[in-house]
Amino acid sequence: MTNANDGRNVLFPVNAVGKILGHKGFDFSRIINDFPNLYKTSLLGWSESEILKDGHKAHPNIKRYYHYINKFTDGYGEYYIRFTIAEMNTKSGGTVRNLIHSAAVSDTAKYKKSGRSQHDRVIDPGEASLPPFVDRKLKAFFDPSKG
Repeated sequence: MTNANDGRNVLFPVNAVGKILGHKGFDFSRIINDFPNLYKTSLLGWSESEILKDGHKAHPNIKRYYHYINKFTDGYGEYYIRFTIAEMNTKSGGTVRNLIHSAAVSDTAKYKKSGRSQHDRVIDPGEASLPPFVDRKLKAFFDPSKG
């Protein structure tokens, strides 16, 4: 899949599909077919190196994570989806591979507008279900003082 805004090509590995469908709180099966369009029309929010956490294994094969954001509606509510894209390390001169690593969905009403225009940069093309949680990374993106 190719992002229309910055041209980043990503692969959606089968194991990532299973991982995402297994997330609790939101029925991703209702929007999994919309992932190509949701990713294509999403905006790059930020990128980061891996954050090492106690009890989690390091991923030396991952160079960087990129977080793409989009907005969609199911006719009853409005939601954000955040795609986490893993840029894989390559050998010198190798082809860069970007993989969808994960996705998170949350209700747009959970994020208080702070006068910044980040909310308005995200467009609106999809369909969804019930909100699962407040995405702390997305909250920090919209209002860094409260992340």
